[in-house]
Amino acid sequence: MGHITVFEDPWAQKKAKIRLETAAMKHIELMEIFLKLIPHFRQDDKGNIDNEALAYSEWRYVAYIRFLDYFGYAPNDCPPPWDVAIIWYCHLLSPYHFHRHLWDNNHISYGLNHHQFPILRMLDLYNSGKWTDKKTQKKWEFWMNGWGKNRANRSPQLPFHVWPSPPWEPKRRFSLLSVLSGRDSTVLPAPREPEPEMLIITYNRGMCLLVGRNRWSLQEYTQFRNGTRLGVCIDSLEHSRRGQRCELAPWPLLDDLRAVLDHQVGFWKAAVEAWDADPDFAMYENLDRERKHYERFIGLLAKTPRKKTTPSGEKIDMDKLPSTRTGPAPSSREFVPPTLGVDLLWHTHRLYPASYWIWSFETAGRLIDYEPISTVEASKRALTETQLEWKRKYGEPCPTRYVFDGGEVVEGYVPDAAVVPTGHPARAKALWVLGGMNPVRGRKRYYRGSYEVFDGFYVTFDGGGGGGDGSGGGGDGGGGGGDGGCGGDGGGGGGGGGGGE
Repeated sequence: MGHITVFEDPWAQKKAKIRLETAAMKHIELMEIFLKLIPHFRQDDKGNIDNEALAYSEWRYVAYIRFLDYFGYAPNDCPPPWDVAIIWYCHLLSPYHFHRHLWDNNHISYGLNHHQFPILRMLDLYNSGKWTDKKTQKKWEFWMNGWGKNRANRSPQLPFHVWPSPPWEPKRRFSLLSVLSGRDSTVLPAPREPEPEMLIITYNRGMCLLVGRNRWSLQEYTQFRNGTRLGVCIDSLEHSRRGQRCELAPWPLLDDLRAVLDHQVGFWKAAVEAWDADPDFAMYENLDRERKHYERFIGLLAKTPRKKTTPSGEKIDMDKLPSTRTGPAPSSREFVPPTLGVDLLWHTHRLYPASYWIWSFETAGRLIDYEPISTVEASKRALTETQLEWKRKYGEPCPTRYVFDGGEVVEGYVPDAAVVPTGHPARAKALWVLGGMNPVRGRKRYYRGSYEVFDGFYVTFDGGGGGGDGSGGGGDGGGGGGDGGCGGDGGGGGGGGGGGE
């Protein structure tokens, strides 16, 4: 196979492609920032992130996904606050669950194309000293302040920041007076924003909310997310009937989110320390070699693909239901990344769920998801199985550089397993999973056309003629009208009609 590419800006007719190796190099820089931020969450007596702080950031993440959907922007247009970015990172690791979070909760106007993690955008904000995108913050505050009738019930009324500036860095005040006087112009960073006492768990247009009241103390909401206080979503019967997960619970319980986050912290430390110990680890040439190993790793779970002819040539059928023939369940086989370099590429790729979704079907004939492995012993057994299958399938031994139990990788790192989800992963056809049902950029009124999802396949969109107060837009509930947007120019989506199935 050729080079693997991803993209961050979904709107351009010709999307700017980023090679996976380049994204992985930048990914390590992002990990360093995340590791700096973790100690600045509110801590409990044991030095772990406090439950309330974690529940608060999880709720902010839910609100951020709603914010993007309501205004019709992608994360590249409106990059997330830093605490939200950490929670979202954890959710994106499972393309299966992230897609279903969107689809089950009516975020269907925009697809996985419009939910790629903006690594380069986030690093640009950090390296430029801006820390956050001001247009995004302004848009967020407009949403949080409410508008029209029933203002107090139109948004969760959350601040944009948990950390208004890097919490570990003092700021410098550059002024002529301070220079002439010789005074120290260093000031402490802005203090961390405290969690509010009350959370407003509500949203208009049929989103999930808890029965009975829409104001919960943070303590009560945390207990709900811990499973120690009863809380019932107004759509609980529908969730149960359709096998959906409530939007308020991206993970079944808060402890599940904590387990994923703790697991990722171990991975971040391993990758950063490997780079510090061996600069060649994250060099492009080394990652290019690891890319070939990565393709083979995912190929361990491949099935014989069934192809169909499309206007752009041969394509994997991403809509075909899995075979019902007898035999061992594909999900019973678990393989772990044979090296840290392969794991780095796999982590990076999943942060771009649309790119990963297509590539996974092209490489394995199906979506490859992940399953956390809780113990080193279990991961070692999976590694042994991986090495045996690698030797059987490819006729040569697994690569051995930076194997997690080889003494070269930091203690606490346990790789996740690659698995095949049961049944078909998608709630809809791939064209809609990736491109959305009505991807109008900025929910602009009187704006219609077609959006190229991938390789000559298009979905049409129609912004309708609603007002800019939120009544406009088509699809899953409309948006707030096009006012120039978050960090973008309000330009149009991909052009050119045609294609289709």
